Amino acid sequence: MDLKRKPRELGFSNQRVTGKEIQETQRENFINSLQGRVAGLSITPTTGLAGASSSIVLRGFNSLSLSNQPLFVIDGIIVDNQTLDENSNGGSGVGLASDRPNRNNDYSNRMSDLNPNDIESITVLKGPEATALYGSQASSGAIVITTRKAKNGKLGIQYDNSFRMQEITRFPEMNNDFDHGTNGASTNIFRYFGAPYADGTRKFDNVRNFFRAGFTQTHNIGVDFGTKKSVFRFSGSYLDQYGVIPNNRYTRLNFRLSNTTKIGKYIEVMPSINYIGSENRKPLRSGGGYMNSLIMWPVDDDIRNFQDPSGGKRALFSANANSDFDNPFWNVYNNRSGDVTDRYIASLGININPTKWLSLSGRFGYDTYKTDGFTIYHPQSFYISSAVNGTLDNYYRRYKGYNHTITATAKKSIGQFNGRAMVGTMWQDYETRMFSVTGNGLSVVGNTDSSNTSPNTRVRLLRNNFGEYNRSVIRQFAYFGEFSVNWKNQIFLTYTHRFEQASTLPEANRKYNYPGASVSAILSDIIPAIKKTNVINYWKVRSSIASTARLNAPYSTQSVFVNNLASGNGFSYGFTNANPNLKPERQNTYEIGTEMKFFKNRIGLDVTYYNTLVKDQIIENFRLSYGTGFVLNTQNAGSTRNQGVEIVLDVNPIAKKDFNWNIRLNFNRMWNEVLSLPASVTEYYLADTWIYLNARGGVIQGNPTTTITAYGYQRNNRGDILISPTTGLPVNDPIFRIRGDRNPDFTLGTLNSFRYKNWNLSFLWDLKVGGDVFNGTHMFMTINGKSKQTADRMTPRVIQGVLQDGRENTANPTVNNIVITPYYNEQFYGSVAMPEEAYIEKDVNWFRLRDLSLSYMFTQKQTRLIKQIKTLSAFVTVNDLILITNYTGADPAVNGTTAGARGVGGFGFDYGSLATPISVNVGIRAGL
Repeated sequence: MDLKRKPRELGFSNQRVTGKEIQETQRENFINSLQGRVAGLSITPTTGLAGASSSIVLRGFNSLSLSNQPLFVIDGIIVDNQTLDENSNGGSGVGLASDRPNRNNDYSNRMSDLNPNDIESITVLKGPEATALYGSQASSGAIVITTRKAKNGKLGIQYDNSFRMQEITRFPEMNNDFDHGTNGASTNIFRYFGAPYADGTRKFDNVRNFFRAGFTQTHNIGVDFGTKKSVFRFSGSYLDQYGVIPNNRYTRLNFRLSNTTKIGKYIEVMPSINYIGSENRKPLRSGGGYMNSLIMWPVDDDIRNFQDPSGGKRALFSANANSDFDNPFWNVYNNRSGDVTDRYIASLGININPTKWLSLSGRFGYDTYKTDGFTIYHPQSFYISSAVNGTLDNYYRRYKGYNHTITATAKKSIGQFNGRAMVGTMWQDYETRMFSVTGNGLSVVGNTDSSNTSPNTRVRLLRNNFGEYNRSVIRQFAYFGEFSVNWKNQIFLTYTHRFEQASTLPEANRKYNYPGASVSAILSDIIPAIKKTNVINYWKVRSSIASTARLNAPYSTQSVFVNNLASGNGFSYGFTNANPNLKPERQNTYEIGTEMKFFKNRIGLDVTYYNTLVKDQIIENFRLSYGTGFVLNTQNAGSTRNQGVEIVLDVNPIAKKDFNWNIRLNFNRMWNEVLSLPASVTEYYLADTWIYLNARGGVIQGNPTTTITAYGYQRNNRGDILISPTTGLPVNDPIFRIRGDRNPDFTLGTLNSFRYKNWNLSFLWDLKVGGDVFNGTHMFMTINGKSKQTADRMTPRVIQGVLQDGRENTANPTVNNIVITPYYNEQFYGSVAMPEEAYIEKDVNWFRLRDLSLSYMFTQKQTRLIKQIKTLSAFVTVNDLILITNYTGADPAVNGTTAGARGVGGFGFDYGSLATPISVNVGIRAGL
């Protein structure tokens, strides 16, 4: 939409990030550049590898089952940011035929396709009244991107490059003092409760020998040309990134052509076409990935020796190599995943201004891509049964999205009142097709074609009766309006209303509408005495309230028959009971805020409070009584509330001709609560978040939406841990209760920018205070005798607690005094005696230097020998250089799931995660 508003008009919160800020970070996925630069915006990369996905959440998690990621809009066109969801919902969806949870593999989110150098600016729309105009897809906010365009018809050429080195510097602390074995046995054992290594044993630094220096090169070119009335911009970009582990590479090729042509006095057309080609070669992660294998590898064996003479898996502890953990080198070369994507984004913008008071606008967009991918497990892999003889997933995914918006805007002034009315219509059609095959029994090791599997094991994703492909179609139609009136450009009132209908809902509930209203007042203009103080030179107050909706997944309103291979290829209902009475989730938000500028705009302050209530939550896949004929159910039953405070402070302490210093602080504090769940549900969770053993992202009524539910210790009524009088070990509480909350107390991003003559320096600090993390990596190491916690295993001890002897809840419980020695009682380190609760690290803080950039702009005198060069600069940028944290793992910024997971997702779950690498970039920018 061609919506242009002055900041003083807006009754809702928004923030702007310039393209220059994004480009200075030199991050290949521009989404990661936004962390710390926008209050209330949280970015969580899945891993530190090349081509990794990133989850982006604005103002927290409002939906328990559906997506909480914001809408992306480029030049008025809605574009796709999906990450492949491996879960096919029992075959009815568009995931993989193997129907896996979103944990052990990763797929790039599609906005990583965008070339950061094409970005002119990013506007983050947070307020509800802002997103009401974009429809239900913007229920979690909107990221509005404006691309770079040619300014005039003169020929101009820009070129820049970047060369990056990456290195991993943080690793889990491991205990490497004990040999493999358990309970006195050492044959075929990959646990480390054996005898201490003998003096003089040669030990290898396998962790550092596995990782390598990552390298990335990026080349960008831009060309502006045309005439006075028709200007063009062509841009091209090539990215080639080698990750910090072997066999990890991501490449991306971008071409974009845009045009702005004026036809006569009244018409302007703006066509553009963008091509992106990418290839992502990546290892598996989490429980089936390289990190756990690396942790488990014995230090007295050189990890680089990973093949037998025939090129197969070298057996270490057993005669059967399948029984050994996979050597990490062997793992990344033989258990792997890859995909190739070709994408086209085309758009056409038309502006018609027949009179001074009337304007017409049209935005027509087409976004399509196809991805061809695979995931393969070697026949000898530890992570599959030897009888399976290897597994292979193949998929071909095709996405097509059309969205068209037409608006008419009229303006009229009467005396001191200025009015504006806008009406419009939007049509959206999104189709995803998935062809997927999974099979076992590889004929040729390493061949990733589905014909390489045994025919009688192949399963095709062909269960929703759409022919060759599983298909998901979403169609939405809307018409909307906005009416705004202001008095003397000092008090602004705006009302919006949107009427929408969507194909995913049952016919009776398919039509819905939602209003929004906002008000803003410039107090510094209304009350002139405010400015006369020479302290406050601008003061605005604002408030907005709006409703929006969030839609269910396609085909979730009618149960269908599926092919039942277990009963002779008959047909039956699937696991999930579809609901023909579903309604959209309803989200109501109000916010209030103020903006102030002091001392001739040297200090700016923006404070916002928001409150969001979501009713009729669409709770997916919660368990039913089997007597219903189904296992899982979906219904509107639940509500949540999410509140927060955002503060943005801008300070310009020094403003001189040759020296300038700007500071921006982005503060966010958020709190939330699950108000209600379905009557039969005590705890609700999505299977994706059941990361390791008995810890998961579950929620319970009356508690926050970001909790960790897990097994824990049994305690008496005073909170003391109960101890078994027989074993001297804690008594396990095998019930999923709330053991932690991942939501931080607050976050603060601080950006400093300096300019001294031709030098520019900027750096961004990111502070997070509070929030719990489940350290599943530490638990895995402890259970297997590899964590530092197990190093004192020979020291006798008494576990603090009271005996479970019938007196535990009396005034004088029996204090435990049973002495145990873990080395002789290996169960001490097991998940029963040390349940998941013991590995939830409380109140994790971090202080991270995210981006540091230094550049120098050469003068024309310095470049006079090369007459063709108009501008020339050189830069060095460092990413993630410093991390100060009380977290005992490698890095607290973890995500146990991919960006394809819905609901609250897996942030705050660390299991086989890789720390964020340190990056150093150098390059030049030249203009011809």
